[in-house]
Amino acid sequence: VDVPTVGVPPGIFGPWKAALVFFGKSESLMREGYQKYKKDAKAFKVSTPSRYMVVFTHPKMIKELADLDDSIMSFQDSVRERMLTNYLFSEKFASQAHHITIITKNITNRLSSILPEVMSELIMAFEENTDIGPDWTSVNNFNVMLNCVARTTNRIFVGFPLCRDQEYLDHVVAFAIQVTKSTAALDMIPKFLRPLAVIFISNREKTLKKVMISIKPIIEERRSKMQQFGEEWADKPEDAIQWILETADPGESIRELCIKLLFLNFVSIHTTSFNITNVIFDLAAHPEYQEPLRQEIESVITEYGGWSKQALTAMKKLDSVLRESQRMNGLIIGTGQRKAMVSHTFSDGTHVPKGSFVFAPTHAIHNDPDIYKNPQEFDGFRFSRIREQPGQQTKHQMVATSSEYIVFGTGKHACPGRFFATNELKILLGYIICNYEFKFENVKRPESTFYAYSCIPDVSTKIMYRERADRNASFANSCLPMRY
Repeated sequence: VDVPTVGVPPGIFGPWKAALVFFGKSESLMREGYQKYKKDAKAFKVSTPSRYMVVFTHPKMIKELADLDDSIMSFQDSVRERMLTNYLFSEKFASQAHHITIITKNITNRLSSILPEVMSELIMAFEENTDIGPDWTSVNNFNVMLNCVARTTNRIFVGFPLCRDQEYLDHVVAFAIQVTKSTAALDMIPKFLRPLAVIFISNREKTLKKVMISIKPIIEERRSKMQQFGEEWADKPEDAIQWILETADPGESIRELCIKLLFLNFVSIHTTSFNITNVIFDLAAHPEYQEPLRQEIESVITEYGGWSKQALTAMKKLDSVLRESQRMNGLIIGTGQRKAMVSHTFSDGTHVPKGSFVFAPTHAIHNDPDIYKNPQEFDGFRFSRIREQPGQQTKHQMVATSSEYIVFGTGKHACPGRFFATNELKILLGYIICNYEFKFENVKRPESTFYAYSCIPDVSTKIMYRERADRNASFANSCLPMRY
């Protein structure tokens, strides 16, 4: 690709050295290239273990990339190759994209009806995983958030009582961790060795079999009832197991069905757990935001008469804090990734040969002072202030995407699960704010760690919580489906 290269030292082995450096210095390399070439709106490339990645710096080109047809620049093929889904999930799964239909049709379009279940499970999970009273109590914050999110997500995916089976949840979380680690390792290994290497690198097959033990009886029972009742099945369950079965090929194996379920968990649990961890860190570091947020929540719930989808949407300050937290601590350094299915020349003259990978530098854009004033500072109400201006009411919501805010990607392949995840985050954070105060235990906000494409918060830092003295007088609490 004939664009400038960033981070490659001179010499014949320069690209290989740069590829290894990428694991630990990916974000600084992306920022270096962005700051160097954005003025002239030029693209650049960085070396990774398996390929060069072409990086666009101008919003116009990021939008052009997002708008191109998949026959030219493919999102699915880029995910399939970079995440190695044919090795870490299955060959059949790698050729499909059922999860997008499942999320869009059955979760996003049913948000209002599933919110009571989400609220009930989140609150119960948080209270059962903590023991917080009027005195300051140290809490292993990430573990609590991970348990809350895993359990609530599976309330929607597998239903009750399996969503509260800790052994099943542990296997689901373990599978996601194994896949993440294996992806990074396999990416460094030549393609012809990967079928053999995956056997030694990942023990996901063992974990998959354990999940199958839990899911197999449910699938067999569902198939029996589908055959017995057909379209007349009156009390048919509404969960991911059922949605997967209804879109599956006739006679599809239980293994393949479980792989689809595990992939849904893979893309749901850790992203939301990391995001809620980050925003708790931000509000612990800036406690002055906690009371204004509590006041907004109480006011909105009073106005709308409960925790409805409409009420959550009206919480503009809460929405702004979540969006700002993700702006500063987005979980990946680049989004909008595409693989060139044919050689293509963009409108700025950048020629990308067939097989090349292209994406946008998330963290570099989100820390650009020409786009965001004082980008290194956490300004929790940054976006709610913008939304007060005429014509800006909806453009800067948490779920809104653009070429300048690309946490969820942009264009037709923007993350389809962002609507469910945002409501889940608002409910959990809103509940915590209405019931507890929280702060750091004699430490500053820990910095996130960059590893290859990922930005990961410190999962070991504990948070001090204490019960609010006025929690029992909270109208917002009185409207929840379950109260402690």
